Amino acid sequence: MKKVLLGVFLATGLLTYAQQIQDLPLFGLEQRTGTARFQAMAGAFGALGGDFSALAINPAGAAVFNHSQMGFGLSHFQTENNTQLNATNTQANKGHLGFNQAGIVFVYDNSKNSPWKKISLALNSDNSNQYKSRVNAKGNTSNGLDQYFLHYANGTPFGDILKLDGELLEEAYLNIGSQIGYAAQQAFLGYYSGVLDPAELDNNSISSYVSNALYQQVRQNHHIQTKGRNSKFVATTAAQYKDFLFLGAGLEFQNLVFEKQGRINEDGYSANSPIQYIDFDNFIRTDGNGVALSLGAIARVSQFLRLGVSYKTPTWYTLSEKTHQQIGSNLEDVDIEFIDQNQINLFEDYRITIPSKITLSGALVVGKRGLISVDYSQQDFSTARFRPLNDPYFSNLNSAANNDLGTVNSLNIGGEFNLSRWSFRVGYSAQNSPFVNNTVNTINTSSGLGWVFNGGRIDFAYSQWEQSQSVSPLNFPEGTAFQMETRRNIASMTYTLFF
Repeated sequence: MKKVLLGVFLATGLLTYAQQIQDLPLFGLEQRTGTARFQAMAGAFGALGGDFSALAINPAGAAVFNHSQMGFGLSHFQTENNTQLNATNTQANKGHLGFNQAGIVFVYDNSKNSPWKKISLALNSDNSNQYKSRVNAKGNTSNGLDQYFLHYANGTPFGDILKLDGELLEEAYLNIGSQIGYAAQQAFLGYYSGVLDPAELDNNSISSYVSNALYQQVRQNHHIQTKGRNSKFVATTAAQYKDFLFLGAGLEFQNLVFEKQGRINEDGYSANSPIQYIDFDNFIRTDGNGVALSLGAIARVSQFLRLGVSYKTPTWYTLSEKTHQQIGSNLEDVDIEFIDQNQINLFEDYRITIPSKITLSGALVVGKRGLISVDYSQQDFSTARFRPLNDPYFSNLNSAANNDLGTVNSLNIGGEFNLSRWSFRVGYSAQNSPFVNNTVNTINTSSGLGWVFNGGRIDFAYSQWEQSQSVSPLNFPEGTAFQMETRRNIASMTYTLFF
């Protein structure tokens, strides 16, 4: 059995460059899944309430429940990624089945003489996001992996990346990372894999490097697999005042687990190139917890019209990360194979702040026959922050977030038609990209039905979520980027029991 070695990055200034501003919307944006009814109507419940998953949109909705109940949901997620790298198209699929939601609400009726007609206490757990996905992309590019290692090596003294006498190569990898930093660690990998050399081999103080790869274009094959989830637990209390006003407050706890395994295979160099192939693996795992507070109100303006407003404070996350890497080439040092998943980089905990969100809602309710509901929400991601703020690397990331991220506007529309014990539902939502230079929207369409029986209800939903984005597998300016279109199909069932 191989010995597991740990390199501990104790100074925040040595944090891994795996942290990117893309992490802020990745961990901060939510998909409106949950109960089947909520999903079928695209989560447009800010002025309606009376649904477990709606508690995270507007906590006042807990007071809309007429009686105590509990429910749980099961969902199947199927993710399809279509990529294009310089006119070469590739497809990959990934499926997942599991419990997606569970909740309970207790409704207490007050005295008929009190203007406060009822008080509700509700608990709900569901997923804000599912990260299980597989991506394959292949094609030709003029940006080889050597450019990645040169990017981090240039400026690093050659002597800083040499292993010491008696030091194992895998020990040197961890020691350089924890004592000098990420850039030097990547330069170390580039040198001992044979991808690059210093401009002068006999000069330990030199900090410029040359590539051993010759090419006009190279072939790259990217394999990226992610898994994990961002789940939330919401505790809500709400009250109904007379027949027209509902008020509520909620405390939200987030639990985050995210893993990303990336592999790049590269070949197709010139015949006279010293380097003929490179295989490069990167793994990162992020774990964390977050907390936020929400406040909301719903008003029955008339027999037909409902209006809602809610505010969610910033979500404060504390995150921890670990990474490992592996590299190989035809010029590699014989011992570089020992740098693998058993050499783990551990990093000091850090914090991120996901910006607050405000939601305005309206609904037209036609008795028991049906309804149309609309939610509009705003969340300014330019105010998202990595912390501590005085960390130099985080300061640069926060400046990038301020310049490159903007306001996310979300529109959710849902409708329901009731016929006897049956309900038929449809939904639509659109959300703009959090990146100011990306005009691509995220679109969701959904439908579903429900059946009420004595003592409970069963609901079904199907939704399709589509998004286009540019993906850069490695974090450096000259890196290869490919276009990816993601389609996620979600089928859900929820069972609700009245008591």
